[in-house]
Amino acid sequence: MSATKIAHSVLILIVPMLFAGCGGYTNPASMPPATAPQLALVVNSISNSVSIYAVDAQTGQLKVKETVPTGGINPKVMALEPSRRFAYVGNVASNDISVFAIDASTSHLSMVGSPVPAGSGPRFIVVGPTGNILYAVNQQANNITGFTINPSTGALTPLTGSVPTDEAPVELRFHSSGQFAYLANFNSGDVTVYRVDSSGALGLLGAIPVGLSPSAISMHPSGKFAYVASLASNEITSFSVDQASGALRVMTPRVSSGEGPTSITVDSQGRFAYVTNAIAGSVSVFAIDVATGALTARSTVSAGTNPVALTLDGSGRFAYVANLGSDNVTHFAVDSNTGALTAIGLPVSAGTGPASLTLVK
Repeated sequence: MSATKIAHSVLILIVPMLFAGCGGYTNPASMPPATAPQLALVVNSISNSVSIYAVDAQTGQLKVKETVPTGGINPKVMALEPSRRFAYVGNVASNDISVFAIDASTSHLSMVGSPVPAGSGPRFIVVGPTGNILYAVNQQANNITGFTINPSTGALTPLTGSVPTDEAPVELRFHSSGQFAYLANFNSGDVTVYRVDSSGALGLLGAIPVGLSPSAISMHPSGKFAYVASLASNEITSFSVDQASGALRVMTPRVSSGEGPTSITVDSQGRFAYVTNAIAGSVSVFAIDVATGALTARSTVSAGTNPVALTLDGSGRFAYVANLGSDNVTHFAVDSNTGALTAIGLPVSAGTGPASLTLVK
């Protein structure tokens, strides 16, 4: 089977869109302190549900609390608004977004109204730099649509119009300044660059080729570098970011990942990058040169079957991996000096097809 056919097979069967961390960029002033998370929320793409876990602050291990239906079909990813009181789930097959109120004290999610119609195939959702707009990346429609967030109720109100994209957009990330946005496009093999104005509107600046089937993009917290995983070529491309224009410049050489990279997560200090390899069943760990942004392969650790997303806790002590094929979550201790991952405890059962994991402080 050709690399292109493999890539498309994985996209259909096992590639969910992750948001590293807790669902995208928010203004630093709006973010809560980096304390131990209270809850872990796992989106289950086949059983159409969210599994809720309590997090042990000392050991990082998860304890199942309950599971709630999303009200939509084929959910892939969750986003949180800045106060962490509301969560949003993109349902790819039903073309809508579910809204939940979060009660951290009781470990409960309550659906707010009915799912809100989105574009065709909302593969990725993220709250933007203004903190009051949710962006939906619609893979089948090849566009981005937006919603304003009611800070009191969490309700979504659609904005007029949409932003065209290249083919099969999969993941949108914002620059740490909030002035630029970057979109990986799976079928067109490129990253499109947008300027973000004060209202949150996106204006296209250009596009840069990245390779075969880009499946994920992650920004360095300094804003100086960006990293893109290419699923069909099993590699990571590094970019330097022009701080004035937002333009990307390819840094060479590219580095190899495991087979089938589906997500890339950079730690909050910008020292390490973690790549889930869905076909290889592993996580690759890279050291980041904070001066140049260059990646150096450090180690690889086995995960479950088809690991598709990795989330780090705010303290950087623990990492969690959603395993789409084995219907569970593996958790790891993180070595603060080397970035290496060590499995702790047994995998925790999730619903069917866990596609992403979000931590709530």
